[in-house]
Amino acid sequence: MAGAFAPLALLVLSILPASAQTTSNLGRDVNALFQGTLAQPSDFNNALQYAALAPSIDIESAISTYEQLLFYNPHLASIRFELGVLYYRLGSFEMARGYFASALKMKDMTPGLRERTEELIATIDRKLQPDQVNGYVQTGLRYQTNAALGPGPQTVLASGLQFNNKFAARSDWNWFGAFGVNYTHDFENQRGDAFEASAVGYDAQQFTLHQFDIGLLELRAGPRFGLPNEYINGLSIKPYVIASGGTLADTPYYDALGGGVTVHANAGQVALDPYVEVVKQNFRNLTLYPLASGMTGPLSTVALQASGPVYSSLNFQSRISYARADANFNPYSYNSWAADIWLPWNFSPFGDGRVWTLIPTAGVTWWQYAAPDPTIDPNTTPNVLEWRVGLGLEVPIWKLLYLGLLTQYRVDQSNIPAFSMRDFSVTAGPTLRF
Repeated sequence: MAGAFAPLALLVLSILPASAQTTSNLGRDVNALFQGTLAQPSDFNNALQYAALAPSIDIESAISTYEQLLFYNPHLASIRFELGVLYYRLGSFEMARGYFASALKMKDMTPGLRERTEELIATIDRKLQPDQVNGYVQTGLRYQTNAALGPGPQTVLASGLQFNNKFAARSDWNWFGAFGVNYTHDFENQRGDAFEASAVGYDAQQFTLHQFDIGLLELRAGPRFGLPNEYINGLSIKPYVIASGGTLADTPYYDALGGGVTVHANAGQVALDPYVEVVKQNFRNLTLYPLASGMTGPLSTVALQASGPVYSSLNFQSRISYARADANFNPYSYNSWAADIWLPWNFSPFGDGRVWTLIPTAGVTWWQYAAPDPTIDPNTTPNVLEWRVGLGLEVPIWKLLYLGLLTQYRVDQSNIPAFSMRDFSVTAGPTLRF
């Protein structure tokens, strides 16, 4: 059992030294610039460099420095815009709106910066309403070298029989569509109580391998209760219910019902969201998948999500989790441990205020099944180590329309050849955010 935690521990340990070194170097840079700002408060270049670096450590210090810059030159649209962004990050939306509105009146306002400022004002206006709706709609094409996520052709089972080639590795294209909608009703009390609901959906239609056409829909809803605390910022708790369903080969295949509870808290600028949830999964047998009902049973998950700034415009999002599935057919039961990290980096390559986002990703999952599968290898209990890396890019096209690109490579290594596979995928398509 202890060995199952090794990949997760290695991932966490490999991240910590780099992060500690980055923070240390950043602190030295900021402190040097801060001392220069104290010595020469009218040194515009020094103050501007400090203000650009400080948000990664201390938003309030950056706000103070930008306001100092405005004292010496009150007619800079970019400085007013940055102040608006910083107040927005603090959740002071009315202050942010005031700075954005004043930036629009400056003579040096560029068209790109004006467009971005107007978008943020519209976002703030929505956030100041008690009922808020936001989300995305996405479509596109995906190419996979292994659309079946299966082993290589001619794989031989322990019984001496050949693995069913209908589920062996084959390349294919698909069209996909996805959406996500979040609804929040703010009860506008001092605790920050709210009701939250979300819906996500996904459908993929293969060009050739239609046995892998899939559709998914999931709904979540529950109240969030604010828990004012002098030691923990932003503390809240949310119980919620989950309902989901899915199709495979365009046939009803899966449904689930359950619930969970999540807690939100801020540790400095890092947002922490641990959660626990349990769902009862039901699978239906299909012609191509005659044993699917054996996977029916409860799935329990314990996880921690964390996000925050790393350096300047580089941020991180991460998740570690443990899941246990207790299936009707014991060989389909498993324990899994997983860790994922995303590093979104926002940049403006043309200096026009249009923000591009580059997102490197990496993840690992260890699957330990409960018993041998007699149809594959009656003498060996399977385990699978899954590695995945990816690189995404989101490019603004027009207002709320973006072009998304994603490449991902995945490797599954197992003690049973039928569970080992490799896949490289490329995905591209437009995304509309609202």
